Amino acid sequence: MGTHFGYYNFRKRDYGVYEMTTEDQPVVLAIPDLHCPYQNEHAWDMIKWAQDTYQPDITVCLGDEAEFASLSFHSKDPDAPGAGDEYSRTLEALGELYEVVPEALCCISNHTSRPFRVAHAASVPSMMMKSYEEILHAPDSWKWHQRIVINDVCYIHGDPKSGKNAHIAWMQEHRMSTVIGHIHGHGGVYTSASPFRKSFAMNAGCLLNPQADCFKYGTKYANKATLGIGIIHSSTDAEFIPMERYLKRRGK
Repeated sequence: MGTHFGYYNFRKRDYGVYEMTTEDQPVVLAIPDLHCPYQNEHAWDMIKWAQDTYQPDITVCLGDEAEFASLSFHSKDPDAPGAGDEYSRTLEALGELYEVVPEALCCISNHTSRPFRVAHAASVPSMMMKSYEEILHAPDSWKWHQRIVINDVCYIHGDPKSGKNAHIAWMQEHRMSTVIGHIHGHGGVYTSASPFRKSFAMNAGCLLNPQADCFKYGTKYANKATLGIGIIHSSTDAEFIPMERYLKRRGK
């Protein structure tokens, strides 16, 4: 099934905010870091399962839908694919994603923005660059924004913050419920209430393949990839769905 954010009236605000407020409460599927073409082997099936189970009205990709390891400023793996090969594989994987999720709002993120950062470092003017939609061969129904706000819930990739409490820090700074990806080693929902309002902070984990060569650096860390997705029911109600739960229900 597809999601239909075109039904809702979004408007652009300052600070890269793309905002929608409506009387009805859409269910939102939050897809965390895929790092295509290094996505998890169960990613597409889990997304389709979430669509069938929760019937989301809107899908938000939290960013890092592409890896672009070959364009990293960090040292490169000499055995890794070159930039051209990786780009072709990325487009192939994203094509599969667009079929599963034909319509989505997407958060600008540190990995997917690597082509732009490399160009900026080389003093390439922005007028010479393609858009996210063009670089990623995305359909017209996919759009990228810095912050996406849906009924008092802010969706943002999560950089430059780090650590297990990054989602809480973003919630406190935004002064509203907030959903992030970016922090691969953690996932879950934190809830906070005052006499005036209730808010939550969600880290939606990731949907990458932790065994991929580009994630070899993770072997030195105790925290491993927390795989899952997020479902947001309202500005006060959200749940993190671990991949283990999905696999158990599917008998995998």
